[in-house]
Amino acid sequence: MAYQDRDTSRTETAALGAGWFIAGGLAVALIIGGILYTNGYFSSDDEVSIELNLPNLDTKTITTPIPGTDD
Repeated sequence: MAYQDRDTSRTETAALGAGWFIAGGLAVALIIGGILYTNGYFSSDDEVSIELNLPNLDTKTITTPIPGTDD
């Protein structure tokens, strides 16, 4: 007859707690995203404007020194 061990123990992993933490964070993110969506935060504008302003230096050519010369 086989020997049956009566001294059993149950172990729980920390992954179960982490799973609930991730699910809760996802639920909060969905709620906040829904509130922002209903308030029009993600609505796109009809016009996009990108401007690049460079200073006017009044120089016609850019001179770079040549290595090895003393000019």
